[in-house]
Amino acid sequence: MDPGDFAELQRAAQLSSAAYSGCQNQAFDVTITNQLDDSETGTQGFVGYSTSKSRISVVMRGSTSVTDFVNDLDVDPTTPTLSGVSFPSGVQVMKGVYNPWSSVHDTVISAVKDLVQQYPNYTVESTGHSLGGALTYLSYIALAQNFPDKEITSNALAAFPIGNQAFADFGSSIKGTLRRGNNLNDGVPNMYVGWPFDMVHYGTVSAAHPPGIIVETSPLNKRSLPQEIYSSGTAYTTVLCLGERDQACSAGDGEWGPTLPGHIDSFGITMLLAGCGQ
Repeated sequence: MDPGDFAELQRAAQLSSAAYSGCQNQAFDVTITNQLDDSETGTQGFVGYSTSKSRISVVMRGSTSVTDFVNDLDVDPTTPTLSGVSFPSGVQVMKGVYNPWSSVHDTVISAVKDLVQQYPNYTVESTGHSLGGALTYLSYIALAQNFPDKEITSNALAAFPIGNQAFADFGSSIKGTLRRGNNLNDGVPNMYVGWPFDMVHYGTVSAAHPPGIIVETSPLNKRSLPQEIYSSGTAYTTVLCLGERDQACSAGDGEWGPTLPGHIDSFGITMLLAGCGQ
């Protein structure tokens, strides 16, 4: 795999850990401009910018409260509607992720728009861990649709799938990069993938990688299978997986749910222990 992916995912893990830690003004290289906090849905995170990376950043916090854990388990499907996003017919997303994201969606888009005006040459990124990673599946689409002229890069860490095949196909078709980053022996990526939920992960292949396996869903529609980046915490042990359910990666772990320590470790970073980088 591309060694640069490990560095990007480790940085994403640092920012995701900072979201758990409640960093106020600075999170590693990101200057925080907006705190996200919706009391009804328990949704938290931050928006900011990195001068060293020339990026505008959206970072979502994972589960820490009873409300979060209830959201993690709310798998009832809903048809999403978000300002600036045109979802294809048939797309459905679990309520436990849609409701939290929709509660802060307009705030995020407004905050990013303000930063785009201040830093017109910056790219846009989003990330999060666990529930934050699941929210990143939506933030990637929301940012790409609302800022079509911007390069979008998202890193969904330790995420469970949140939508049906139509949602996964839509996410995979969007121009940009979404990396699925998972740790050895973490069962969260295996949640909700089988009957009766049948939810589907998605991801894209970065330009640095050769094309993935190509499947034909119709004579006019070819797509690369989703990719996963799988690690036990070092660049040496990090591999690029083929397809959504590569048995050599998280699908083969035999775990289900937030198994520890696999779930709280991510690309060499332990959630809640990395601080704010100051």
